[in-house]
Amino acid sequence: MKKQATLTALAAAALFSSSSAYAVCDGCVVGAVGTAATSITSALGAGFASLSTLLTTINGNIGGVGAKTASSMIQAANTQREMGIEIQRQQEQDRIARETELPIDPCSTSGSNYANQAIRGAGATSSSYRRGGGSGTASVSSSVLGHALSDAAPSAEASRRASTAIHQQKYCSALEVRLGYPGCGSSSMPDADAQAESIFTGAGQAGKTPDLTFTKDQEEAARAYTRLSLDPQPPENISRAEAATESGKLYIAMQKAYQANMSAAEKAQNDETASHMPFANSASLIEQIKQSDAAAQYFNATASNVAKSTGQMSLAELLDFEAGRRWRNPYWVIEQSAVSDPTKLQREQLMTTAFIAELQYENLKTNKFNSVVLGQILASLTRSNDRPAIESQLQRVRATNAR
Repeated sequence: MKKQATLTALAAAALFSSSSAYAVCDGCVVGAVGTAATSITSALGAGFASLSTLLTTINGNIGGVGAKTASSMIQAANTQREMGIEIQRQQEQDRIARETELPIDPCSTSGSNYANQAIRGAGATSSSYRRGGGSGTASVSSSVLGHALSDAAPSAEASRRASTAIHQQKYCSALEVRLGYPGCGSSSMPDADAQAESIFTGAGQAGKTPDLTFTKDQEEAARAYTRLSLDPQPPENISRAEAATESGKLYIAMQKAYQANMSAAEKAQNDETASHMPFANSASLIEQIKQSDAAAQYFNATASNVAKSTGQMSLAELLDFEAGRRWRNPYWVIEQSAVSDPTKLQREQLMTTAFIAELQYENLKTNKFNSVVLGQILASLTRSNDRPAIESQLQRVRATNAR
């Protein structure tokens, strides 16, 4: 019984002790839970704030990217529109260029270069015609003419005999053949040494078409005409012994004064003849001319026989072609008439300019003829004024018997 009471007391003590312990632990748990809740709430708040900031940044970045994308799209659209406008403008220019395209103009692109070569070539050729300036028996086929052009001037009688021999060799007329003149035979260039046509349109039969580019035979005939028309009997060259005398020295001075005036008369004719001789690289110019249909047809219709057969032309023919290939060329007129309406005024201006060029060229030809005539007048006056005094001085030289 006592033992049972003791056990009951121990059990009650143990129960009391257990309840107190549990009461103390409940307070700790509540405190801990509160602290944890506060920490969690703070953490969540900070996280939500950070997330909000991040979302705000992302939203801003997205907005910036969107603005840049929109700007790029607008810029690309503007660029594409500008490119489209430029392409359309270029296409319109190409269309207008095709509709208003003029024929190929070789002279406007490279003609100046060829003209320069032609002028230089003609000048060199003219200079070679001077007595002692490069002409000689090798320059002409006629030995008689070659000696007359390059050798020392003989006596007046010998010069006249040379003139007759030159004429009989190549230039007898049909009338002289019919009359039976000694040494005369039929000629393809009758009286070429006595006809002014020889230096302007080329020697040949009467009624032939003008030749603006000469053959070598026509060049030779032109030189024979210049010799006969200006100074067929030049002052005779004296001997070395005669040149050493005082009279001889005075004669040479008078002879040179005569030659100075005569050279001015000769130059106009030499220049005219030289302008009709083919110049270097003229074949290249003709090839360029043929690249234009209108120019090619005009060339085929008007070119000289030499230009067509050899593919070379002279300065005179180049000038004539340039002046006539528009206004005198019906193919050019047809070609220009087919140009679209917006170019009518320009076309009319071009035609007017072309016509003015034609008139100026005709005036040039007239001036060239006048220069030759003036040269002949100068030569005639020189012979009339100076030859008597020169001949008298020659007699004084011969009187010295210096040989």
